[in-house]
Order: sequence, then C-alpha cells, then structure tokens
Amino acid sequence: MRKILLFFITVAAATSVLHASQWKSVVAVVVDQTTHSRLSAEIDLYLNAIREEGKGTVLIIDRWQHPDSIRAALKYEYLNNHLEGAILIGNIPVAMVRDAQHLTTAFKMDQTRDRKESSVPSDRIYDDFDLSFDYLGQDPDSTLYHYYSLRADSPQYIACDIYSSRIKAPAMPGMTPCEAIGAFLTKAVLQKQQAAKMNDILHFAGHGYNSESFSARIDEGWTLKEHFPFLGKRPGAKLHFINFDSDPFIKTRLLGALAEKDLDLAILHHHGSEYAQLLNGNPNTSVASQYIDYAKIFFRGKMRSARDTVKTKAYYLENYDITENWFKGWNDPVITQEDSLFSASMDINIPDLYGFRAGAKVILLDACFNGSFHLNDYIAGYYPFNKDSRTLVVKANSVNTLQDTWTNELAGLLNAGVCVGNWAKGQMTLESHLIGDATFHFSNDYPGSNLDRDIVKEKHNNKFWRSMLKNTYPEFRALGIKMLTANKAVSPEDLLDLESTDESPVVRLQAFMSHMRYADSYLPQAIIRGLEDSYELLRRMAALYAAKNGSPRLMGTVVSTFINPTTPSRVAFQLNYGMNQYPAGELIECIEQIYALNPYYPSGERMEKIKESILANAENQKKEFMALADSTENRKNKVFTIKAQRNLCQPQYLEQMIAMLENCEDTEMRVLIAETLGWYTHSYRKDYIVEQCRKIAAGEKEAVVKLELEKTIKRLNKNI
Repeated sequence: MRKILLFFITVAAATSVLHASQWKSVVAVVVDQTTHSRLSAEIDLYLNAIREEGKGTVLIIDRWQHPDSIRAALKYEYLNNHLEGAILIGNIPVAMVRDAQHLTTAFKMDQTRDRKESSVPSDRIYDDFDLSFDYLGQDPDSTLYHYYSLRADSPQYIACDIYSSRIKAPAMPGMTPCEAIGAFLTKAVLQKQQAAKMNDILHFAGHGYNSESFSARIDEGWTLKEHFPFLGKRPGAKLHFINFDSDPFIKTRLLGALAEKDLDLAILHHHGSEYAQLLNGNPNTSVASQYIDYAKIFFRGKMRSARDTVKTKAYYLENYDITENWFKGWNDPVITQEDSLFSASMDINIPDLYGFRAGAKVILLDACFNGSFHLNDYIAGYYPFNKDSRTLVVKANSVNTLQDTWTNELAGLLNAGVCVGNWAKGQMTLESHLIGDATFHFSNDYPGSNLDRDIVKEKHNNKFWRSMLKNTYPEFRALGIKMLTANKAVSPEDLLDLESTDESPVVRLQAFMSHMRYADSYLPQAIIRGLEDSYELLRRMAALYAAKNGSPRLMGTVVSTFINPTTPSRVAFQLNYGMNQYPAGELIECIEQIYALNPYYPSGERMEKIKESILANAENQKKEFMALADSTENRKNKVFTIKAQRNLCQPQYLEQMIAMLENCEDTEMRVLIAETLGWYTHSYRKDYIVEQCRKIAAGEKEAVVKLELEKTIKRLNKNI
C-alpha cells in the first residue's frame, strides 16, 4: 500500500490540471524526462493551445519508464477528471502484448518465435482500462519494450475508454528525433489557430487490395458522399480517386496528390510493411517481351532469396517449363541493382519520404505494418514529422491487418469538428494506432452541434443517443447506433429494423456491424439481409460473417449469392470460405437446385470445376481431421490443421477437436485447441462449444489448459 501511495504522490507532483467552472474534458500529455527537459517550451505552448480550444490539460512526466505506472496515472485522471485522451510524446514505454491475437484483425504468428516478432506492439494498455494483463518482463535489449499476457479474466474485446496517440519521430536524416518532435509541436500549435472546414478528400486503391474490386471502389466513392455531405454540393469541394493502374508506376502520381497543400483527408488502401507502402504489381502490358522480362526479374529474385540455389533452380526449371537463360544475371551486381531499382519504383519506400512535404492533414493507412511505431524507423512517421509537412495525424497499424475492414467507419465525424482521437477510439483494434496529434480537428460543419464534447460527456446518456436515431444526417444516426450498442441499450430487433429500413448505406452497415457484436440468434437473419443489400461493403462484411457463422439457414443465400453473375469479386471471395462450412453433399445439392433456375452463369464447365473442388476439399479436410486421432501422424501437420480453424471456424469438425481436447496427452496441443475454439465467436454452434469447454474445465487438472478454456468461454460469451 505504501508503494501505491508514494506513486500517486509522485503523479500529483508531476501534473498540472486546468480547473474551470464549466464542464470540460481533459487531455493528458505524457512525455519522457529527457524530451521534456529539451522541449519544455514547445510542450507548454502545445498544452496552452489545447486549453484555448476549451479543453483541460494534464502534464505527466514519465519518471517510471514502465507502462503500468503510466496506465495508473491515466486511469486516475479518467476516473476523476473527465480524461478524453492521452498524447504520448517521445520515448514512452511500449507494451508488447501476447496471448491476445483475437483482439487483432489478422495477426496469428506462432508465439514460440522471437518475442519481438510474435508480440503485438499496442497502446491499448494506455487507453482501454478494462483490459487486464500479466506482466512478463522487460526486454533486455530494447528496454522500452515490456511484455504482457492478456489474462483469462480480462474482457476479451476492445472498448477504448480514451484515445491515445504517439508523437514519436522516425530516424530521419538531418534531424534528431527531439528536433523533429519540437518542430511538429510548433506546427500543431499553429494549426490550432487556423482550423478550417474539410473540403478536399483523396482515396487510393492499391494493387491486389480487396481483390481489386471495381464495385468496392465505386461504392466507396458513393458512401464518402454519405459521410461527407459537402462533396458534390459545396462549390470547390473535391473528391479524388487514384487507382494503382492509372500509370505503369503509380508512386509519382500518388506522392504528387498527397503533396497538394489543400488536401484534408487521404484514405489509402494498399498493402504494406514497416518500411514501404506497397502500391503496384508488375505494370500491365500487351507486349509479350515485357511479360517475359518481368518473369525473369521474378525468377532472379527467387534465386537471390534461396537458401539452396541449386534446388531452387531445379524446381523452377521442372515446374515452369523455362530454360537456364531465365536465371541469367541473378548474381550479377549490375543486374541486381537494376532489379532492385525496378522493385523500388513500384512502392513508396522510406527514402522516398526523406524531406517529403505532405499536404494531407489526416492520412488513414489500412496497410500492414506501416505504423510500426516501436521501431526506430517506420514509414507512417515520415508524414507528420517531416519538417515542412502539413500532416497532423496518421492512423496506421503496428502489425499486419485484415483487408476487409471498415476503414471509413464514422469518418464523417471529422467534418463535425470531432478531433481525430475521439473519432478513432471507437474503431481501434489491438494493432491500430494514431501517430501525431490526436487532438487535431477540422472546424464544425454542423452549426448547433458539439459532438466532440458529447462523445465524452454524454457517453452513457442513452436518451441523448436515442434522439440521434432521428437525425437527418446519416453520420449522426450511425453514431447513435454505435453509442447505444456500446451501452447495451439497443436490441437486436431494433438493429435488424435499422439495417432493413434506413435509406443510408452507412447507417445500414453500422446497424449490421453493431449486430455482429451481439452475435445472438438473430445473427443469420442479419447476415441474409446484409447479403441482399445494395452496398458492396455491407455485402462483403455479411459474406465474411456468413463464413464465421455457418448456420444451415444461410446455405441457400450463400450459394445463390456466390453464383450470381452480379456479385462483386470481393464478396464472392469471402463467400468461397462460407461454402466450406457445409457438408459437401448437401452443398452440391443446393448448388444444383439454384443453378437450374439460371444455368447461364457460371458456365457448365466452370460449375463442374466448382463441384469437383468442393468434393476434393471435403475429402482432404476429412483426412486431416481423422489424422488428429492418429498417434503416428506428424505433430506439425496436426498443429497446422487446428490452427487453420482460427480463420475457417468450420462447425462440422468440432466434435473431433473437442474429443482431442478432452483425451489428448499433449498439453501444448490441448492449449492450442482450447485457444482455437475461442475464435468461434460468431458460430451458430458456439453454445455447444461453451457447454463442452465448461464441462472439461470443471475437471481439468492442467492449469494452463484450464486458463485457456476460461478465456475461450469468456470470448464466446462476451455479448458486447
């Protein structure tokens, strides 16, 4: 107790809260001691600029260099001083989270690998106070890294209480990180003195993203006008779109667009890494010789990355019907350099951003790894922290992320004067982060409203949010749905009605996604309505959850949508997984019945291949699951079979998995099965899984297995 008391005395000495007679939310600025000593004047000006906008401030100087201490200080402010968000400046400790991959969208790395790689750098420790963790220790080499394991008795979903953002500069040439932070804070202060309305928006679609669906691109443009009603109405307002194939190499065009000084918001859909935004594939060409040249670059690259070049060459010679000439020059330094330049021309790499003067005020990157803020160098950091850049904040991901997410959810709140942090905190996953000034906001385009305040002050006022459902603006109605769902104050029946009747596609999608948080018996009905909607992203998300649910009630709709000639490519991609949920014989019978009504698409030949694929896939999976009970089967193969169900969630193999969980003598395998069952959050058989897990847990003697079973039970029973 004495240690806790001394801790809070230290916090009180390190903070300065602005008190006022009227209600105000508070923003905390957390800064390490070294950065504060060098930038105290800039930080004071930044705090004052926030206060001039009508919010209180608290300065927390990090004297502990431990996430637990900072978290306790922030939680204290949240409970006592209306804390709305935290800005983390400089070298603030990084929580490296383990045993919580279900809180990400896509990260599923084997945790036996290096902890630096197999943990998720996440600031949810600083902004979601309900999550609970076991502390695993500090990294001996990277001392800012602190490892945590999500506890079984923690909530198994994210619901941020406040927002957080990082003001942490990458390793830019010509500037120290401290100098870059100081320049950024000065820019942020100036921007607060000249807040302007949104007027100019760009969205970009990269190679291979969302199956390069034209329907996805078209509908995003349509719904951006729902999010931002000024588009197409206000003279001079602009909505730009760039597709990756607009040029053979799109990098120059995209950088030029991002540099436009009047650009307000850039939404960039592409793949990525820590050090690159991956924009292009090989350029489209109608010249055969160019196809061959691109193929040779591919084969030379395979040779350079091969552990055994002799075996690699033999493999490609045998399987691709090529000659030795296709590998010529793979180890020639000149050709290697040419190939490297060719590859670099397809993407935005960190050196491309040295000194780049971005014009976009806010950038949304839904790529993998672009927001790896825990590294000394990371690509997202160059947009806000380059000296002459106008960018104030970037939303990006610290690890890999799913393509099929609603990047633009409630983005129209930015047009209502809501700061980026208050907008983003309702959309965060374990890997998503804000880089820059989360307090940045555009001016309010809706006179008489103050949603930036209301999101914090009226958080639990259900009467207030229910009134939003009658608002004429779609974004306000969608926000009402989101807040009522978080408060468990809207019924599944009401959500179904909103999904079916609201005239706005973004409101219908909000109702659908809110319903997915309930994951109740009405879920198949919501999915069917989603699959029948006109909005591509709603149909895509419904297809994704159809695969997760697997109810027999969905089979007819899944099949009819899959073989419909007007179904968008990315929707069909997700439905392909959905068809794996059903016994092959029943599925083929259903396909034949529906196909007979319109036998023009797919072609007869294609239909036969679909049925052959279904039968072959079913036979392979049957063998894989029968092998689980075979003591002579390779353990690695068994692990692969079980792990695949994290994504597939196939109901027809649950009995085999549960039997192995109950009878297997391999403790690690039992933990893996128990963890995998926790991914069936939207399965129509989740009640059966919970029942079986409780039964096993009641008599379980292995502590690690029991804990994983308890975590799975909690995940499946989360009910928002």
